Amino acid sequence: MLVGLLSFTSGCNNSLSESTNSTPRSQSASKTTFNQQILRDFADKVVIPTNHLFAVKAKELSLAVDALVKNPNQKTLQNAQNAWVAARSPWEQSECFGFGPVKTLGYDGSLDTWPVNETDLKKVLDSQDPITREYIEKRQDTEKGFHVIEYLLFGEGKNRQVNQLKKRELAYLQALAEDFSRVASLLADSWTKGVEGKPAYREIIATSGNSSNTIYPTIQTGGQEIVAGMVDSLSEVSNSKIGKAFAKKDSKLAESRFSLNTLTDLKHNVEGAQNVYLGHFLAEKTAGMGLTNYISEVNPSLDYKVKQEFQLALKALNQIPQPFEKSVVDPQSANTIKAAQEAVNNLSDTLDKEVKPLIKS
Repeated sequence: MLVGLLSFTSGCNNSLSESTNSTPRSQSASKTTFNQQILRDFADKVVIPTNHLFAVKAKELSLAVDALVKNPNQKTLQNAQNAWVAARSPWEQSECFGFGPVKTLGYDGSLDTWPVNETDLKKVLDSQDPITREYIEKRQDTEKGFHVIEYLLFGEGKNRQVNQLKKRELAYLQALAEDFSRVASLLADSWTKGVEGKPAYREIIATSGNSSNTIYPTIQTGGQEIVAGMVDSLSEVSNSKIGKAFAKKDSKLAESRFSLNTLTDLKHNVEGAQNVYLGHFLAEKTAGMGLTNYISEVNPSLDYKVKQEFQLALKALNQIPQPFEKSVVDPQSANTIKAAQEAVNNLSDTLDKEVKPLIKS
């Protein structure tokens, strides 16, 4: 059982440059096997540092909310809002590894369920129930986590004034932020130490192919899980996060509509998948072997295509005028939103239909 951030030397540098070789290496491809070091570096260089930074930012959010409650003014409110946005970045980059503890132990739902159930939330805020840790833990996922904190901090359309926050709202916000930080820490621990009697998930993914590993009996099944996580996240971006709001021209379907942060969320989702493919997490300056190291050996032209499609997806998202919540109902932005949706969908399809089959079980 390994505790804390683990560091393994991959023995080869991860190349971030884009190959221009468009001819597959048909002779060497058949001899190339999926490298277990990619699985280790996925855990050690991408997942663990991302979760660690998220836990740090979640704690900072809780402290900023404490300061707001202690001394409510526009400055402390702004600081808490900024802390919310800062915590959002590593979390959204982690959504492409939404398997393992974040799913099985319910951390995803507790941290990031949307939309907010405003009707039930109002009942909670109007009640006289004591706000305790146990009370918060028993709340439905739609009554806590990122977006309830966002709703209380930002108000509708990022127009919250500090004098609008009632005493009970501040108390609930403080308890929510504390619980949020607690869950973020558990998520980080679930990969490094293990929680609730379960082994560290780092050990499970990194030992794919070991005879005792019943979750990933082969190295390839571990690799396929990684690709599937990327595909699921990118598919959600194109079909749900963009698609639903765009199809109905309804800004209330935008994920982070209270803070007007949805478009930034979308970019971080794509960047998170890119981190996995390249084997790095730039925010913490970590780098190791990524899927690119394997794909570039098996099919260099496909590796080049994937890297190009990541850049095209990010470029297309950058073409959407901020904020997404306004652009999604603006006819003049329709073409740019459609182009971004298609670019992300193309990337998702390439990973699913071309990359994943190359990691053969």
